[in-house]
Amino acid sequence: MMLVLLSASALAAPAPTDTSPPQLHLPAGATDNVKSNPDTIPTNTITDCGLNEAAQQLALLIIQDPLQQRTRLSCHPLLAEAAAEKAKTMAQKGIVNHYVGGLGANQRLRMIGYQLPPFYSGAIGNQVEAVAGGYSTAEEVWAAFKASNGHRSHLLGELPFYRQQLHIGVGFHYKWSSPHVEYWTVYIAREAVAEDIDVTCYDIGCIPP
Repeated sequence: MMLVLLSASALAAPAPTDTSPPQLHLPAGATDNVKSNPDTIPTNTITDCGLNEAAQQLALLIIQDPLQQRTRLSCHPLLAEAAAEKAKTMAQKGIVNHYVGGLGANQRLRMIGYQLPPFYSGAIGNQVEAVAGGYSTAEEVWAAFKASNGHRSHLLGELPFYRQQLHIGVGFHYKWSSPHVEYWTVYIAREAVAEDIDVTCYDIGCIPP
């Protein structure tokens, strides 16, 4: 079993907030495991989280975890597509790695049209991706991610830098003949806004000029 850490290391883990975990707002009947918020117009479907059931299950575990620090985490179809393609590429290569295919995670998202903030690092940078191999179920891989400080900090938004990331997409690919058999990719990111150009960010948070 294999996990790959984010290149940006976590320095601290804030205490969990007292707010309820964010919910994925789905149309009625989309899934028996998720309750829609009646005060919010549904903006996501389950397929925006991931392209298969395993990916969707992991997305829901991340979104609904009681320790999730983000008050809102929405599934994004571009991230789901990118995650599915990355998981497939890792399975084909038999490697669990951020740089399979020759691109860093940040650059991979930019190339598919998801515009990260300009201060996110370039060609080999990664502030958005978690990958794993060799875990058979969503529950198993989520437990492994949470046991890793770097992954937990990103996926649960434990630092202010990561807490600003409000989009998620998850990929899963199964290939029996590949060394790790099951391959998982999670993207949690945010798109650029006009104010970003005047902000400098570090692993522990962002500051104005």
